Amino acid sequence: MDDYDPRDPLATPTSLTASTFVAGLVVAMMVTPIIASIMREVFSQAPLGEREGAYALGATKWGMIRSVVLPFGRGGMIGGTMLGLGRALGETIGVYLVISVVFVIQPHILQNGGGSISALIALRYAEDLGVGFAALMAAGLVLFGVTLIVNFGAGIIINRSRSGAASEV
Repeated sequence: MDDYDPRDPLATPTSLTASTFVAGLVVAMMVTPIIASIMREVFSQAPLGEREGAYALGATKWGMIRSVVLPFGRGGMIGGTMLGLGRALGETIGVYLVISVVFVIQPHILQNGGGSISALIALRYAEDLGVGFAALMAAGLVLFGVTLIVNFGAGIIINRSRSGAASEV
């Protein structure tokens, strides 16, 4: 007896389950803990004297956060977000499992199809030889370069925010 029902919405990928938008949400959930932990660390490094000074001047807890902690952690917030972006650039499995890897440019992100460079490499690595293999290696090199640049930029911004230097970006 076959339990497959073609009318079951969970049996086949639809625009609601296998779209670029859903893959983006999955990757966003995967990198949120990294971003949150970096921001928490930066916020905890706000000078205690300035926080207590804001309280002494009559600021509420939210006023102290808005006037002391958030301006101090601005560079860390930007850097943490950039590190999360660097992590998201290399996410393969989340995109690979959610959507079928189809490289068609679509104006509507809720339609089926889409993909990422890392998912393409994971899908085609075992079958391509020669020119296809060289193209996959070139795509991997480009992905590595972009990720490296984003992570170095984020590291510089985070180090500037920790050293107390101006974090204007």
